[in-house]
Amino acid sequence: MSARCSEAVSNDRERERTYKLYLSHTWNHNHSVRELKSFMDAEEAFRYQSYSISPHHPVHAAMEERKLYELIKSKMKFCDAVILLCGVYPSYSRWINKELIACKEELRKPLIAVERYGSAKTSLLVKENADLIVDWNAEAITGAIRKLVEP
Repeated sequence: MSARCSEAVSNDRERERTYKLYLSHTWNHNHSVRELKSFMDAEEAFRYQSYSISPHHPVHAAMEERKLYELIKSKMKFCDAVILLCGVYPSYSRWINKELIACKEELRKPLIAVERYGSAKTSLLVKENADLIVDWNAEAITGAIRKLVEP
């Protein structure tokens, strides 16, 4: 098989692939989640499925931390990568430590930290655990997913 033909086959596989993504609940601002999804939706030849927990799920009101952790882990388990916003507020999220433990320590998933518009203040906790830190744009985000998730 020639190099050109091999490259075409590789590109076809990439177009067919659907990436399974967990969008972190540090994205507690629905506007940010919608914007992130619209970035990825607009990218040609990029398909994904979100394995995130619905904002309407009863766990949001639950006080049982172990149940929250188990739900997070069950959602991440079948994902290809985790995407997390790199702002300061994630350090204080009730979810962040649980997400980081499930992602990095238990399930060993790639973690992509996204810096929204060159944030001056970002979470050191997130940066220390990220496999890649990218800017807030479609090409950087989808490129990081493709780079970290082997076909």
